[in-house]
Amino acid sequence: MAQETLVERKHVIRWSLLWVVFFAAFVSMSYGASNAIISTTIGQPSWYRAMELDEGQKHYHQRNALLGATSSLFYAGGFFGPFVHGWVADAYGRKWSMFVACATVLVSQALITGAVNIGMFICFRFFAGWGAYHCVAAAPNYITEIVPPRDRGMLTDIHAVGINVAYVVTGYIGLGFFFFESSDAWRGPLALTMIPPLVVCLGIYWIPESPRWLLSKGREEEAWEVLSRLHRDPTDANNEFARREFYQIRKQIELDRTLPATYREIFTRPSYRKRAIITITLLFCVMSSGILVIQNYGVIIFGKLGFDNVQQLLFQTGYTANCLLWSLVAMTFVDRVSRTRLLGTGYGMCAFFLTMLTILLSVYEKTTNRAGLGACVAMIFLYNVSFELGLDGPEFFYQAEIWPSHLRAKGYALATCVYSGINIVWLQAAPTAFATIGYYYYIIFIVCSVFGSLMAFFYFPDTLHKPLEEVAALFGDQDLVVVYQQQLGDSELGDSIKEKETHDREKDEMKKAPSVDKISNADVSF
Repeated sequence: MAQETLVERKHVIRWSLLWVVFFAAFVSMSYGASNAIISTTIGQPSWYRAMELDEGQKHYHQRNALLGATSSLFYAGGFFGPFVHGWVADAYGRKWSMFVACATVLVSQALITGAVNIGMFICFRFFAGWGAYHCVAAAPNYITEIVPPRDRGMLTDIHAVGINVAYVVTGYIGLGFFFFESSDAWRGPLALTMIPPLVVCLGIYWIPESPRWLLSKGREEEAWEVLSRLHRDPTDANNEFARREFYQIRKQIELDRTLPATYREIFTRPSYRKRAIITITLLFCVMSSGILVIQNYGVIIFGKLGFDNVQQLLFQTGYTANCLLWSLVAMTFVDRVSRTRLLGTGYGMCAFFLTMLTILLSVYEKTTNRAGLGACVAMIFLYNVSFELGLDGPEFFYQAEIWPSHLRAKGYALATCVYSGINIVWLQAAPTAFATIGYYYYIIFIVCSVFGSLMAFFYFPDTLHKPLEEVAALFGDQDLVVVYQQQLGDSELGDSIKEKETHDREKDEMKKAPSVDKISNADVSF
């Protein structure tokens, strides 16, 4: 009987792997906290007074433009951070890219907290965005490369959960400081955003490097030590799961190291260009669904519905808590549903609820009908549910899955640049758009969501449970896949491993793996 393939075999997720993924989630929180804090900061009266944006102060007449700049400059900085990730992650390692990202956020948030005027505040929001979007690229890139294929969606979804945890915590901290009587009350929540990146900077030394990156640098024994420890199944006495995976990854990376790894190659080779089109479309449509406009300007949106300052902050914090709840729910099924169906349905549901919101706003926005206004709030929350269930996690792990190892960091850089770049447009325009065209602004997001749904259903390939080393075949690059798991499962590799372990059971796992691989090369022909 043929042996089970890697993705068919039942296995147990090790606590050592979970702890590493949870630690990486602090990188995600670093992004979430530095991004979401602006939504409660602009709800703090003390901030307006300190930045001279109150009525009668000298910057009041520029208020909308400056409010837009506090968000858009964050995303302008985010355009550069991913390129730093692409370089650092390939040259120095995935985990050290996370360190550089969090160090940048830490320093920037400290200087924002101490800002003495609106110019200083906006300036360091730029560098905070630089570091934050470096975090967005670095964390899921790292997690995707250290987790097994069968649980890749669920475990990489922890990145989205980490972002939402930060959203919730910063939201409720901002709400609490609203009632704190001090001219510097706005500084407290900003200062607390430094905790997640500080945790990462202090603990990164003890986190293992990505085994795929180690193999790309020829450090095979270190790679085997990491992979065998993180992917060992206690029910698998011979550790075949990790060994078979290690063999496939090593053979694939041997080929990948001979291939060009430049941005030029991405746009000249047709199969890579298709990946780039998918990446750009995915992130463009996700961010053009309006998610960060609603997230960052929630207090303004709820204010236009007639709710007072406290109610605005309560709705905003409830909105972020809703994000966290449904992102946790999404983890239970993301590895059971086709990636294309998940994304296509997510876009479609977002378009539906935004359409309902737009219709309701056209009727009730300038009225005092509490039921109608409550229905508008309900549509905002249901839109959020749709985004979390279908888009928030997949937007991060799907883009990692479609890129080969030697281009994954650069693919993430490209994706995250689109992620931040398009938000410069939507967020800079939002305050003025809400003040002039109002709910018509949502029509743009509806159209983009429908387009994203069509692309996901009819153009995106499904990568569910596919080993990263085999995804190239979905793009017509069968010649670039060195080992298929089904082919490996039908070989004598498993028997070779068992025979070797009978003789060397007492040897260290790290030393055995390369010798087993040599046996595999002799005994297996592909």
